[in-house]
This record gives sequence, structure tokens and C-alpha cells, in this order.
Amino acid sequence: MSTRPTLAYWAARGTAQPIRYLLKYAGVDFNDKRYDGDNKDSWFSVKPNLGLEFPNLPYYTDGDIKLTQSLAILRYLGRKHRLVATDDQTLARQDMAEQQIEDMRIGFMLNIVYTDNSEAKMVDYMTGTLKSHLDLLVKFLGDKQWLTGQLSYVDFMAYTILEIIKKFSAETIGKYSTISRYVDRFEALAPIKAYLSSTEFKSLPRFGHKVKWE
Repeated sequence: MSTRPTLAYWAARGTAQPIRYLLKYAGVDFNDKRYDGDNKDSWFSVKPNLGLEFPNLPYYTDGDIKLTQSLAILRYLGRKHRLVATDDQTLARQDMAEQQIEDMRIGFMLNIVYTDNSEAKMVDYMTGTLKSHLDLLVKFLGDKQWLTGQLSYVDFMAYTILEIIKKFSAETIGKYSTISRYVDRFEALAPIKAYLSSTEFKSLPRFGHKVKWE
């Protein structure tokens, strides 16, 4: 008797969200386990007892597979569902895009989401560092539909942070027609479109704490 895979995280989108998007796109029937962020003991009481080598959230289990670290999970699922590059040159670009997107995500979180920065400092970040990231992303994407040509797990990562940036400042994303079309293209993928319109998706906050602009 087979068991459903489990993806576990706090009751928020967070770093588990690109994994959720990928699983939904791939049509995987999985248990979306959510730990209560207001009751941290719901996680910490079971954390040492799940057979995880590096216990953390998110974690993903599927039979004998037990994984933590969001990027490791994405890479594994990308390979399993053929959402990875297939030649050395494109694999190298995929790896580079992965790290660049992660840098952009971390920078945005530190400077906009999890911060007590003044509005002026946020504006400096948005018009400086973030603008540089987005300029480079546009150049990297070029006239391709997806970051490495074919849809891959790095596109699920990219969409996740671009959607957050768009929610914070639609004007920022609106300045980049290439990125706007890229976001629209991702949201138009049939399984993603269905998921985005579901209560399952809409019930999840973006972050583990309330932010004014969410």
C-alpha cells in the first residue's frame, strides 16, 4: 500500500511555496502538512523523532525519501518530474539562476519583510539593489519563455519571489514588461491557474507574521 508524499512547513507560504507550486504543477497528490506558528511546540515536540538527518522545515517525505532544505527538495523534485536542464551548459545556467534568485529572495526578505528599516532605506533598496537584480534577470531571460529555455524548478523559485515583490510594489514589476509577461505566463499554466484560484492557496498567508501590505 503506497502512502502519499508529505510536504511539511509552518502554516504559511514561505520557503515551502515554490515546492507546493511544483508539486501542484506535476499533479502530485501530497499531504500539505502545516504546523501552527502560534504554537511552535507543535513542531519542536516532534522535530527529533521524524527520522530526518537535518531536522528542519520544510521537510519532504516520500517512502524512503526524507529530505530537508528547500533547495535540496526542489532539486530532487525537479529531477524526478523532469523539470531540470538536460545538458551541461544549460545545467550550469540553471545552477547560476538558482543562486541568483535565492540571493534576490534573501535580500528582499531582509530589507523589506523582516526588517525595521525606515521607508527611506526601503526605497534605497528597491531602487538600488533590487533594481539591479531585476535588470540582470531581464537580460538573463532575454526572449526565452523560461529562465533556461524549458520550464524548470528555478522558474517556480523565480515566480514565488516575483509575486511577493509585485504584491509589495506592482509599480516595480510593471516597469519590466519582460518580467510581467513571465509572471503572467507562469500563472496561466493550467495546474497553477487552478491552484491559485483555490481556497487551499488563498487561505495561506505569505509570511509567518502579518505585514501591513500583504
